[in-house]
Amino acid sequence: MQFSASDNVCLTYESEGTGQPILLLSGYSGIKEEWKYQKEMLLAHNYRVLTMDWRNHGESMRTSKNLRIYRLAADIAELIEELKLEKIILVGHSMGASAIWAYISLFGEAKVAQVVTVDQSPKLINDDCWKYGIKDIYWDNFWTKISLWGKQHLNAINLNAEFVSELKIQRKQHPFDYELNQFLLVNHMEQDWRDIIAAIKKPQLFIAGECSPLWSSKYATFCANIAKDADVSVIKHVGHLVHMEAPEEFNQILLTFIMKRNDEE
Repeated sequence: MQFSASDNVCLTYESEGTGQPILLLSGYSGIKEEWKYQKEMLLAHNYRVLTMDWRNHGESMRTSKNLRIYRLAADIAELIEELKLEKIILVGHSMGASAIWAYISLFGEAKVAQVVTVDQSPKLINDDCWKYGIKDIYWDNFWTKISLWGKQHLNAINLNAEFVSELKIQRKQHPFDYELNQFLLVNHMEQDWRDIIAAIKKPQLFIAGECSPLWSSKYATFCANIAKDADVSVIKHVGHLVHMEAPEEFNQILLTFIMKRNDEE
């Protein structure tokens, strides 16, 4: 399925099921097919599951227009409006988490039930007062390392071989252009979401990979401590691709949080 964003960029999404809506959002260079294991589990528990390819990602339109995190937030808002979604659970991996924080910054929490963010530090550039950004990246070496960061090895545990083959086929059909999207990566890395996280009133869950090559998993505990209502879970032995490396454990953590928080309402 497709819809046209307000800047005339055509975005591809999928919607299955009829229950409470859960929107699964991938990271930089990610595609909607990465959520295969989560879709299967959530549909089995009677949720409505939605996935979307960001502009320039997967099956969505290629463009040089509006390659900014806040435009991705607007794309989320416009999909929610297009489908008339309410009480939506937002789940974002990596850059998908940043897009969720940007969405709440711009559009508030009225349509949101819960927020789940997966292995995403709220501030990617380290400084004298912040050590949970991307390892070894500071403002003084930012431009030297930025061109290498987007292509590094991200998982600590091998993914299921059949699943990897499925993803490779999809990526070959719809290749990701790192050069075209570098401005989006830079804009993503420039953000600081700590104040947004602290202001969110709805329940939040921070899931991190213990062996993430990008940042220390301690960022998740920091976020939970500044949030008004939050849980934190660090999954042992996995890297940045938490939901793909340990899908069964990830799914159990996600489902337990969702059901617990729904029961509390």
